[in-house]
Amino acid sequence: MSKFLSPRLLGPLVLGLLVVGCGKSSIKVEPVRGKVTVDGQPVTSGQVSLLPTTQDKDTGNLSAGTIDTSGEYKIFTAGKEGAPAGKYKVTVTPSMVPMTGATTAPTTPFNAKYRDAKTTPLEINVVANPAAGAYDLKLTK
Repeated sequence: MSKFLSPRLLGPLVLGLLVVGCGKSSIKVEPVRGKVTVDGQPVTSGQVSLLPTTQDKDTGNLSAGTIDTSGEYKIFTAGKEGAPAGKYKVTVTPSMVPMTGATTAPTTPFNAKYRDAKTTPLEINVVANPAAGAYDLKLTK
């Protein structure tokens, strides 16, 4: 196994990739895009996952997206860009796999509480017309 790939984080990564291609194709989604930062600096890799706060059938799919090198992310649900309207807990998982062209392993510049749905304080409400910056995620160390 690669020295950059942690077995503990491989599971959520694989699950996220599988979920992107699975699920109901008729599900209605709203665009969810934002930026992930720590102290105003972009988090340059990792994954953002949305977990519904209720067992509502319209928000039953896992919605997730990858953070790019500028800190931007887009959420996908059941192969569609976006997430169903509703309230979500948000987790941010750091990447343990270096991005293409990277010369060093990625670092984890934020507090571990954001990795777990039980401890993350992050929540968003996905709506049809969100305010500017509504889905930006400001993390702490």
